[in-house]
Amino acid sequence: MVGRPLVTWALLVGYAIGSIPSADAVSRLSGHNLRTSGSGNPGTANALRVAGKTTAAMILLIELAKGAIATTAGNEIAGAWGAVAAGVAAIGGQVLNPWFRFRGGKGLGVAVGVTAVIWPVGMLIVAPAAAAGARFSRAAGGAILGLAAYLIGAVAWAANDWSTWWGFNPDDRLVWLAIGIIALTGPKFAGELAQRRRLG
Repeated sequence: MVGRPLVTWALLVGYAIGSIPSADAVSRLSGHNLRTSGSGNPGTANALRVAGKTTAAMILLIELAKGAIATTAGNEIAGAWGAVAAGVAAIGGQVLNPWFRFRGGKGLGVAVGVTAVIWPVGMLIVAPAAAAGARFSRAAGGAILGLAAYLIGAVAWAANDWSTWWGFNPDDRLVWLAIGIIALTGPKFAGELAQRRRLG
């Protein structure tokens, strides 16, 4: 296990990268303010509705890059545990953005970028579950089902030592990564789903 000071540095670096207000910057360049338009969420889905495909694609690519860069930096600082710490912290920076009174996006794009580095094959588990869920209960329901599949898949990979393709060795770090992602992004989607049900 790497020393705590290095993991702490990885956390701080990851959080700083994740908190970069990229969605706000890109949307403003296109003449829109995502926080006052549409759902008010500074993320890809709202950007698609408010500002169009080009802006949404740019935001998604930057969020993916933030997750991947933070995870890679964490790995350089403190190894595999540092990568997990920095990746989860980057999602935290996106969801709990200090530049906007800790109000941020849903963190899904950053989470995908993190997963692409640590557990790339995991996306083959999450994507079908999310698509199936979205078919019956829209995007929020799909995301929740995808997160559940993420945790189940992570436990299975860690228990069976299956290949992660170019990712890290499958062990309990995958499970902690899944727990961190669910803890940060799950409440956002659960809240959205509950609100939609109240509105009928």
